[in-house]
Amino acid sequence: MTTTSNGDTLTPKMGAFASLIASGKSQVDAYCEAYDVGLNGSRAAARNEASKVALKPKVAARIQALKENRKSIQADQENLSQQWLLDRLKSEAIDLDNAPSVRVRALEILAKSQGLLTNDAVNVTVETRSASDIEKDLKERLNSLLGVTDIALME
Repeated sequence: MTTTSNGDTLTPKMGAFASLIASGKSQVDAYCEAYDVGLNGSRAAARNEASKVALKPKVAARIQALKENRKSIQADQENLSQQWLLDRLKSEAIDLDNAPSVRVRALEILAKSQGLLTNDAVNVTVETRSASDIEKDLKERLNSLLGVTDIALME
């Protein structure tokens, strides 16, 4: 007998049925496996019986609890995997036996994972101009801003 979280007991077959459904099997397949329905058994009858068993409150509660437990375990595994990767990257970044390019790349990946680096590219155009070209451009801009025809720059 399996005891649920609310104190109700399930038969071993009910427990197996709930476990099989929580692991992703269909109700009919879970019923056939848990209740030893052979190849000669009727799928229609199995479908009917599986529906009845799944609707029992203690079985439904057990299925829900098992599914939530699986989700929690999966989330924990994902967090551990992410933490393991971060730890590995950190060790690669500080390992002086690694080539500098490897250490820098590990730091780059760590920074990206923490949102420190973005893909927002900034393009900067550098022009080489002479002083007289710059002075001429400034005079034109000042003239247009001030509404005058010719401004004299102080030396």
